[in-house]
Amino acid sequence: MANELQLSIFNKIKEEICSTLRYNAVGKNAIEVKTPFLDWKGAYISFFITEDGRITDGGQILSQLKSLRVIEDFNNWEFRLDFLHRSCIQQVRGSLQATNDEEKALLKFIQGISRLPNYFEPKPIYSVNDKFPIKVRREAIKALIPFVPQDYEKDPLIWASEFVKERRIHLNGLEVQSDMSPKKYYRMVQIISHATSSSSDRKQHVSAKVLDSVLWKRKISSVEMFAVVEDLNPYPPESRHLLKEESVEIIQMKKTNSSTRLAEILIGD
Repeated sequence: MANELQLSIFNKIKEEICSTLRYNAVGKNAIEVKTPFLDWKGAYISFFITEDGRITDGGQILSQLKSLRVIEDFNNWEFRLDFLHRSCIQQVRGSLQATNDEEKALLKFIQGISRLPNYFEPKPIYSVNDKFPIKVRREAIKALIPFVPQDYEKDPLIWASEFVKERRIHLNGLEVQSDMSPKKYYRMVQIISHATSSSSDRKQHVSAKVLDSVLWKRKISSVEMFAVVEDLNPYPPESRHLLKEESVEIIQMKKTNSSTRLAEILIGD
């Protein structure tokens, strides 16, 4: 059960933001409050009110920045202190806490922690030893050649190569990337590699790749993402689940006719 101090703070937040807010009891006698705001994954932002009345994100935001490999960018951000001050946020070791429990300050705190990750461009893990993206593009070009229009007068490789180029999409100051350029503009093809990397690297790589489609879907609900992997099995269960949840289809290159299927996705309407 929440104590009187926690209920007093919760009621201030509820009155300021949304009358339908609810809270749940969690560990260490804290309560968790879910807000209508979304994080970078499209999940609802939540925060915690501790037994002694501290309002904290529970370390979630800085953990997200670490998983996106942008924590150094945040630490060196020239507007960091100004942003934290204007958002009524104070950084206490590994968590972000509200500076006070006044209604307006609480609203600024919630808006601040929901916006913060979007100020930094995620950095997917790249490895010079990972040749899988090169293999996928090479196989895709081979599979595309039979589909070259009969009236195309230039080198067929030029036509096919246009579909395997990266596509960058600008979203109100953010930029997301599709690893290939399907004919259908609102279709994204992401190459999922690093199958031989560490488990944590594989998880971060998948999360970073999926993030681009999540951000684009926020603006255009009809966006669809296709994932290309060599073999889905080497990835951690949570990463496989995330790919299945966010992808229209997962192409496994180890399977027969996978290259042809990829070509159909690239040139299909």
